[in-house]
Amino acid sequence: MSLAVAILLFCAVGSWAEDLAAEEQYRPAYRPEHAAYKTPYSEPQYSSHSKPAYPSYSSYPAYPKYCDPKAAPKCAENSTGHWCLTDEEYPVYEVNYAIEYDPLVLKKYAEVADQSANNLVDGVGKEQEEKFDYSFYKGKQFDQGNWVGGEGFICPSSVAYSRPLRAKNTAGEWRVIVQDVAWPTYTQTQRTETCLFPEAACRTLAPCHFSKCLQKHTVHRMLSFDPCDARRGVFIDTYKLPSACSCHIPGKV
Repeated sequence: MSLAVAILLFCAVGSWAEDLAAEEQYRPAYRPEHAAYKTPYSEPQYSSHSKPAYPSYSSYPAYPKYCDPKAAPKCAENSTGHWCLTDEEYPVYEVNYAIEYDPLVLKKYAEVADQSANNLVDGVGKEQEEKFDYSFYKGKQFDQGNWVGGEGFICPSSVAYSRPLRAKNTAGEWRVIVQDVAWPTYTQTQRTETCLFPEAACRTLAPCHFSKCLQKHTVHRMLSFDPCDARRGVFIDTYKLPSACSCHIPGKV
């Protein structure tokens, strides 16, 4: 290539570069007609551990380091029974919290609120049962009151359709019973029949039989809460409650 041709090519390239630079200088910068959409809030960052499967129970009040489940609660301090029908220290908040976070609570819960002698005692109605008067009965084999009296059972008893708030389970530990809490309201009605004169002579029987009235019990299942361990939530526990008062005649010795 001759020197003249090389000089011509160099000049042509230089002129093209100058024209390109001038064009870039006056070209307007691109600006979109509409601003890019942005969410008004930051997107949450999810992870496999961002939400616990169960409540942390951090909102529960602090419990003592040691809680004796066999110690009688305040409501039973002045009673010889194994349950409480009133309880000033009933943990309403804790029980409601446990129910709210239990997806199986309806499967655990069972209630028959309408109970009376009309449907639980054959041959005796509710009004008839409530009119039984055992004021004459002394429970002594040789007492006149053991031989006479009006209508009633051979072993006098006190019948109640109650909703215990606390009770001692079959293992001897006290539990809170789910009663009158949450919405819809959870209740658990139990029929109890307690001997008025346990071990006393049976009514209208001759002393020669050496009869005596014995207390019978039935094991009931109730939806419960452990006041010593709130993290257990609500669960089914078993309780021995008085169910009948029966006359027993011992065998000959």
